[in-house]
Amino acid sequence: MSFRKVFENIGVTEDNEVTEVNEITKNKKFTLIDLLKKCPDISAFISKNILILCQTSKEMRQILKEAKIRIAIKNKDNYNGEGLLEKLNKLNVWSSVIDLRLSCCILRYNGARAIAELLHVNSTLQKLDLNSNSVGDDGADAIANALRVNSTLLRLNLNSNYIGDDGIIAIVNALRENSTLYVLNLDRNKIKDDGAKAIGDALGVNSTLRKLSLVNNYIKNNGVRAIADALRVNSTLQELCLRSNGVEDDGVQAIADALRMNSTLRVLKLEYNYIGDDGDDGAQAIADALRVNSTLRELDLWNNCVRDDGARAIADALRVNSTLQTLDLRRNNIKDDVKKVLRESWGNRVGTLEI
Repeated sequence: MSFRKVFENIGVTEDNEVTEVNEITKNKKFTLIDLLKKCPDISAFISKNILILCQTSKEMRQILKEAKIRIAIKNKDNYNGEGLLEKLNKLNVWSSVIDLRLSCCILRYNGARAIAELLHVNSTLQKLDLNSNSVGDDGADAIANALRVNSTLLRLNLNSNYIGDDGIIAIVNALRENSTLYVLNLDRNKIKDDGAKAIGDALGVNSTLRKLSLVNNYIKNNGVRAIADALRVNSTLQELCLRSNGVEDDGVQAIADALRMNSTLRVLKLEYNYIGDDGDDGAQAIADALRVNSTLRELDLWNNCVRDDGARAIADALRVNSTLQTLDLRRNNIKDDVKKVLRESWGNRVGTLEI
């Protein structure tokens, strides 16, 4: 029986705390060690107390070692500071960790440097979540240096870390050499146009990144244009999120022009920007792009300033475009009669139209 099946039978999920699993399995005369013996190919999840391996028997640690069990360390209780890393080092299981989530641990630069040192030598870690740790530019630089040599990390979350353009430039420059990372979350940092230009330069040569999220930064038209230029030549990025930046009509026109040539982007999120604030040029450019683009599946323009003429242009494009599956135009300046036209143009296609 698979480990997932065992968990389903006892009424909990893989993400439940190991201590809870122990309590439930005791009633069924199972111990976690028993489960590990029965299912040596499972992932061991360390949740509520990240020291659980230290507190288990020598037998448990030996099983983990011999079975080559992959470990996901989830710091759900947000232990913080360098003491956390010291505790993790005592586990002596870094060679098995595939998923490390250390949100809100106040790691700052020293913690980020320690994680970077791990990335230099680790050959198993695939997911790293450092959300809300105040690593700053120096911490980002340390992680960037590690990304140049690491060849296993697939997902990196640096959301809410006070990283400015200098740190972002270091991170994305590493993407010129890194050939494995395919998801990068840089939400809620301090990225401005210089950082966005570096992102664009990196996307022009990177061939592995598939998802890039830049929510709630300070990227304006110049930075957006640099990213748009990269989309003309990039052939791997599938999802781009620019929610809550400073994207205006000039910026979205550049993105729309790139969509005429780009053949890989499937998801484009532009919520909470200023598209349509100066007129209909931005929405018109998007409509023109939809007439020729055949790969975009999801377009999110929620909470912008798209007006009636721009919405009508998009409606006309929908009669030609047959690949868009999700379109969100809620909270724009679109009247009810134009919304009706949009619904008619959308027709019976599979997907969701939100207006």
